[in-house]
Amino acid sequence: MAAASVIAAAAALLRPGLLAPSGTGGDADRFYPAMYAARAVPLGVVVACVVWLTPVYPLTQLVLAVAALAQLGDVVIGIVRRQLGMAGGALVAAACHLTGLTVLQ
Repeated sequence: MAAASVIAAAAALLRPGLLAPSGTGGDADRFYPAMYAARAVPLGVVVACVVWLTPVYPLTQLVLAVAALAQLGDVVIGIVRRQLGMAGGALVAAACHLTGLTVLQ
């Protein structure tokens, strides 16, 4: 899910309408995808690297918990902004992170 989040953020930067409907055009349409990518890309890379490459479980659990919280924040934002695709995708990602966290405990 971390890799999928990084890919979705990059795609939204290239085509902002994938993340949110077009509004005024130009820089305004790129604002929210750029904000999302600024968080999703570094967090996604850290999650993928820590979870797959390090056997240190306390660190893995912390990273998965932070990633789940970030995704749950995206769920709330998606619901408030009536972006059901955003909320649904973030909910799936949060569920995957929380499942991984539960398995490690």
